[in-house]
Amino acid sequence: FGSSFWPRRAPACGALRADGMGGQFRPCGPPRTVAPTTCRLRAACLIALCCPVAAAAAGAEPRVVSFGDLHGDYEHAVVMLRAAGLAEETEDADPLAWGPPAFARYRGVRWTGGNATLVQTGDLVDRGTYARDLYALFAELRRQAAAAGGRVLNLVGNHELMNVMHDLRYVPAGDYEAFGGKQAREAAFRATGVVGKQILEEFQLAAQVGETVFAHAGLLPQDAKDGISALNEKARHLLHVVVEQGRSAGGADAKRLLGAQGPLWQRRFAQKPERDMCPVLEEALHLTGARRMVVGHTQVDDGHVRPRCGGRLLMADTIISRDGYPMCWTSDARHGCRGTMSFIEFRGPDAVAKIVTGTENGAIVEEYPLPTPPAHDPMKNEL
Repeated sequence: FGSSFWPRRAPACGALRADGMGGQFRPCGPPRTVAPTTCRLRAACLIALCCPVAAAAAGAEPRVVSFGDLHGDYEHAVVMLRAAGLAEETEDADPLAWGPPAFARYRGVRWTGGNATLVQTGDLVDRGTYARDLYALFAELRRQAAAAGGRVLNLVGNHELMNVMHDLRYVPAGDYEAFGGKQAREAAFRATGVVGKQILEEFQLAAQVGETVFAHAGLLPQDAKDGISALNEKARHLLHVVVEQGRSAGGADAKRLLGAQGPLWQRRFAQKPERDMCPVLEEALHLTGARRMVVGHTQVDDGHVRPRCGGRLLMADTIISRDGYPMCWTSDARHGCRGTMSFIEFRGPDAVAKIVTGTENGAIVEEYPLPTPPAHDPMKNEL
């Protein structure tokens, strides 16, 4: 990972190297460190910095936070939720609410985010062990947040699609055990199963909150042209068709929308040179009236949220899952990756990346600003 947390040699503040491929992003200024679990309301400025729920109650705009791919890491998910001021673990859930076996990690949760919106950009499952617990956690968060005037939006990732389509190549042995065996796990991911039903009926292909569009891998112009709501309706229909009737039943529409170049799989925005992909991204954003797009799916190996196209794109898969990628959570630089518990918080037109270190009860948060791209003329603003 190099000898320093921040690169010694880097482009100018807020920039990537000239070709936009693989360069490290240099945040604008050093990270600020706050300890949200020990915050005290000593001044008004500390309310907004350390205690986001109090800031919302004081009349600030509702907070918007996004989490990237979690890949079965329940422990990191709850640490991040607490650090973000969105939720705390409890001990009041029925451990057999989904039938035997009892949940391995989930014991209950309490939404503390008030009217905040949390967007999780897909891939709760695979590689790591505790997907069952994560689906139970987010199901309860969606319910409680809605009752409190907030929102929790879960997006479909390519690994959700793989599992409801019985492509199980990335399922670890511990995940089967957590579900109670292969047959029980298969039943859970069916269209009528406790997980499959959530994915098909409650998850979205994409979301737009204010001036930010969220998608697992990214929306191309042909995906965005009819608006986010229409896209989600079409995707929900096609997911039901292919899960219940087979892959071929969805025809050309399913092949395009759910296939390799669709919003769940494509890597054009993450990997192609900026001179080629930025105009395509710009067109997709113009069609939605959005300022930026946030994606997961393609890992950022240095552990920092990576902006491209002047902040029009934010790549947010910072390898959060230590359970799924233990090699990226060691001090051995030979693996070429560094995982971090990172999330993004949106403050009006601006966005900051936050890196959480430590444990749930002693978490420290470092934050750094991300580039703020200019606004588009408003056209659509829908979920």
